[in-house]
Amino acid sequence: MNKTSSKPETLGIPEMTAALADAHDLTKARAKAILDGLRDEIVQSLLSGKRVNIFGLGTFEVRPTKAKMGRNPKTGEKIEIPAGRKVVFKTAKGLKDQM
Repeated sequence: MNKTSSKPETLGIPEMTAALADAHDLTKARAKAILDGLRDEIVQSLLSGKRVNIFGLGTFEVRPTKAKMGRNPKTGEKIEIPAGRKVVFKTAKGLKDQM
């Protein structure tokens, strides 16, 4: 994929809701409820320490981060960034191959 100056089109919840409703003969309200439920389940699983694998798309998991020293860009002073956790997404091989 080449870098371009324009940003790619963004697909948000309203667009996904409409596409899901059209593809599966659902009401938009039902499609939105399904997407909201999926999002909530992924978040709850990650918060409880589980990995979430969506076949053909990829895997979400929580990884710890180490404490490190950073710099305040405004003042230039050094600050300590505490250890924490971050969500990481690893693309599935099939999707990666299609790119």
